[in-house]
Amino acid sequence: MSDPFVVVQEDVVSAFEQAKTLYASWKGLNSKKRSPQEENEYQFVTDELYSTLTSISNDLEDLQETVDVARDAPADYGLSAAQIGERHNFIAGRRKTIEDMRHFLAQPDAKTSQPAKAPFSGAPHHHTDARGSHRPHAAEFDGHQEQHQILMQQQDEQFDAMLDTVRNLHGIAGTMNTELDDQAILLDEVGTLVDRIQTKLASARRKVDKFLRESNGRSICIVLAMFAAILVLLMLIIFT
Repeated sequence: MSDPFVVVQEDVVSAFEQAKTLYASWKGLNSKKRSPQEENEYQFVTDELYSTLTSISNDLEDLQETVDVARDAPADYGLSAAQIGERHNFIAGRRKTIEDMRHFLAQPDAKTSQPAKAPFSGAPHHHTDARGSHRPHAAEFDGHQEQHQILMQQQDEQFDAMLDTVRNLHGIAGTMNTELDDQAILLDEVGTLVDRIQTKLASARRKVDKFLRESNGRSICIVLAMFAAILVLLMLIIFT
């Protein structure tokens, strides 16, 4: 059976490679004056990067829970204290990288040829003051988190519905199995009864055959005896 930590860890490593690619694109766009087309690309890359970092953070929370559970009794899970430490360091290192990325994402971006667009439709624009221009990344991040929570809740509801369906199917299968077992017992009893009836019929047939054979032999003896008596009477009549 696969180690759940290793499976999720592989997903985290893969997601980090994607985040690094997005972060490199974001840095390149953020450090220069952007055209309208590049501004749209910048908005898209920013949204994708925030979404990827949020997904990784949630996976790291799941990994941390497994480490916390196994830390008290690592031997029960086939782990050593050193392996627990390595897993903890992996989580801590990835969290630090995410914090650094988010810190840079929150920094003011370079001036663009047009005013920056809000990450989501209808989101309020932040105006520039004497201390500099600030993009509404915090609001964007909160929006991503809220959307992710709604999606997770919907998935949980779907999983619960699927689990109920599986339980119902399991119950139906159990009932059908019980009925099949009962029918198999009845068939065995019917087979036994048929065998007994066939045995009794065979015995009765043998008795009937024997009776018929004995009856035919007696009839011949009676006929011969009558024939002999008739002959004796004729001879007496003739010779007297």
